[in-house]
Amino acid sequence: MKEKTYQIVVEGIPVTVVKKRMKNMYLRIKKEDGSVWISAPHQVSREYILRFVNERIGWIKNYREKYLRQEEEGVGKETLSPAELKRQKEQLKAQVEQLVEKWEPVMKVKVSGITIRQMKTRWGSCNVKTHHININLALLHKSPECLEYVVVHEMTHILEPSHNQVFWGYMTQFYPQWKRVRRQLNDERPD
Repeated sequence: MKEKTYQIVVEGIPVTVVKKRMKNMYLRIKKEDGSVWISAPHQVSREYILRFVNERIGWIKNYREKYLRQEEEGVGKETLSPAELKRQKEQLKAQVEQLVEKWEPVMKVKVSGITIRQMKTRWGSCNVKTHHININLALLHKSPECLEYVVVHEMTHILEPSHNQVFWGYMTQFYPQWKRVRRQLNDERPD
């Protein structure tokens, strides 16, 4: 089924809806211009999307105003010096290494390597062939449980590459609170 894009307006705020092949619905506010985007599976109704946006309208207004204000003031993304970027990557990598060390014996998997990267659309990724995981540097500023969820999630891909029932079964086995933590992360997509 082809991707379909349309716009809805909630309390005067235009929301771009992109329907495509996917399992979950995501809300995103672009830092660059404060635009609000919803990605949703094809089968989700317009009414459900409107309800979803209305339930989060306070959060949307808050972040949208913040981003629009930053744009007006000319405040872009925080620019890190190469030395500070390196320091932050090393700091996060040390935390990820501790988590990998904790979870490898529990999950009975082996991670071959860890890379900390600045990513726009993902919290992490895993190369299922090489067992190398990539973690988003933005997780440095999230709660420890968010970081642990992403590390366990990526390590679970070593056991099961797809986001299928088997994968989520493993997640429930290893990290039972994954749904709550994932909701928390999805409320603030990486930018």
